[in-house]
Amino acid sequence: MRNYFQRILRLKDLEVWDYMLDEDIYRMILVDENRPTVMQDYDCPHPDIEEDFRENLITVRVFSKINIKDEHIEALDQFAKQLTDHLALAHCHVIVSFETQDIDVALNKILKEKLDLEFDNIPLERFIRLNQN
Repeated sequence: MRNYFQRILRLKDLEVWDYMLDEDIYRMILVDENRPTVMQDYDCPHPDIEEDFRENLITVRVFSKINIKDEHIEALDQFAKQLTDHLALAHCHVIVSFETQDIDVALNKILKEKLDLEFDNIPLERFIRLNQN
């Protein structure tokens, strides 16, 4: 398996990575939602949790143009955990989801929704620092 990853964007509350596994490219978008976790954040109607909602929610959404291969899910999940393992997990919930959508469309949709930005219109001067904010 050939693995390659590259950070595309690093903003204060949002980070974007492209991750190549074999010949497939996945886009991982991490968002600090800056709010506590609520029941509606879970895909299932009654998640098996003990109302352990935490102070902050981090969402990690993994996008691919094609259906995500079963054999890639564990590697993608582990990469998401590596990117978030510095968090105070006793206070933060990290929820990882997998979605089929064009990766560029997904990025622009989330940037527009969360920050009222479009990737191609981020000023060049924001890219000369480690953090693009």
